[in-house]
Amino acid sequence: MESRKLLQLILLCFLLTFSTMYVVLGENVTTNRWSYEGENSPDRWGEIDTKYKTCSTGLSQSPISLTSSNLVRKEAEIEIHYQPTPLVVNNNGHSIEVNYQPGSYAIINNKEYELKQFHFHTPSEHTLNGEKRDMELHLVHQDKEGKIAVIGIFIEEGETNLTLAKISDYLSIRERKQAVTENTIDASNFITENASYFHYQGSLTTPPCSENVIWSVVQEPLEASRQEIEEFIKLYSMNARPIQQRNNRIVELIINQSS
Repeated sequence: MESRKLLQLILLCFLLTFSTMYVVLGENVTTNRWSYEGENSPDRWGEIDTKYKTCSTGLSQSPISLTSSNLVRKEAEIEIHYQPTPLVVNNNGHSIEVNYQPGSYAIINNKEYELKQFHFHTPSEHTLNGEKRDMELHLVHQDKEGKIAVIGIFIEEGETNLTLAKISDYLSIRERKQAVTENTIDASNFITENASYFHYQGSLTTPPCSENVIWSVVQEPLEASRQEIEEFIKLYSMNARPIQQRNNRIVELIINQSS
């Protein structure tokens, strides 16, 4: 009987110890979430999780500084084939993201990439001629092999943007909650006709910072009113990764053949 009580006591102690460890580990997982400021800011992303190691060790990281003096490649063309999609807005805790239904795609380097989602950064992540813009829009695409291509678009203060205005009504949604409306949105409205693109090999600008991402950053900025820009800043005043080393990567300026 005494042996049985002793065994029960040992088991109880073990369970209490395990429960404590579970709570502590769970708390650590929460506090170790990556962010743009504080303990888990971009310069520490590579230390937060082994899956994020590339954020610190990668040699082809994004964003980078772009200049108008980059190599011009006239023979290339980027084709946009976007369709309207039901408006689904997601505050993922790091940015405002709009998910896209299948059927819209871009052809980059003669390869088709399906548009998956687009999201926003404030201020811009890339710089152009040493200057940041108010915001940057990222249109994220993926091909059938899982390779990623991102079209980046600078946003600066100017005229009211009716497409952005459709999203602004849902910027106050709670983190990780989606707002689905009967409205539609067309991402083709974000890209000007005959746009030119800075084209280079880079990475995701958020953990895990995976490389071999094809970047095409539109040279011509998109305009939005100061009020529209401020609505995004209210939620995310700073969600832009700092500029990364170029490391002798080639950056080409693609001017569409139709221009």
